Amino acid sequence: MARPGIPTAGAGVQVHDLTVSYGEHMVLRQVSLAFAPGQRVAVVGESGGGKTTLLRVLAGLLPVQAGEVRLEHRQPSARVRVMFQEDRLLPWLSAADNVTLGLPASERGRGLTFLKHVGLGERAQAFPHQLSGGQRQRVALARALAHRPALLLLDEPFGALDALTRASMHRLLDTLLSETGATTVLVTHDLDEALKLADRVLVLRGGVVAEDLLVSTPRPRDRVTTEPVRQHLEELLH
Repeated sequence: MARPGIPTAGAGVQVHDLTVSYGEHMVLRQVSLAFAPGQRVAVVGESGGGKTTLLRVLAGLLPVQAGEVRLEHRQPSARVRVMFQEDRLLPWLSAADNVTLGLPASERGRGLTFLKHVGLGERAQAFPHQLSGGQRQRVALARALAHRPALLLLDEPFGALDALTRASMHRLLDTLLSETGATTVLVTHDLDEALKLADRVLVLRGGVVAEDLLVSTPRPRDRVTTEPVRQHLEELLH
């Protein structure tokens, strides 16, 4: 059951013949995909394979040069939020003000609720320099979810964290995504992370989808339960 104050709903995503080039270098080649509302998708692959480019197009940070990207949601103004590897908090604002930045006054309470959900309710007035790296990423996660995104885009958000903090963030994100139902696209180099969090793993290679794999292993997952899928992905990636 969703906690009071945080339910949302995921958007469907339709990508048709998406092509993106940087000069003469074609990064994405007629990529066609469909994400169901609430689905969690991990995108893995070699560096330069088009992962971050796909994420930036979905976020609206890069224009659609050819093809089509369509967000399908019951609210015409469906929200899209991005969480990066860097927390990108404003250093002169408190944790609470970073989370609620851009929210109307009537919705600030939801932002503070999310700070509590990520375990930082008592640090609401702390500034970023007073928080650890893991705590700053928790604030960034609370900020992203406080805007009730229909589509949440994650660009290697935990790559700079130590192993224990990263595992804690995985558990937290898994819980909050289950409760909010946001459609999620995660770009990562970490197969453990992809298999723990995603329902579906896409392998991008040379700008095309080399594999589109459903992950049906029940949660919670570990290396033992996901080993067959991991071996298959490792063979594709090497």
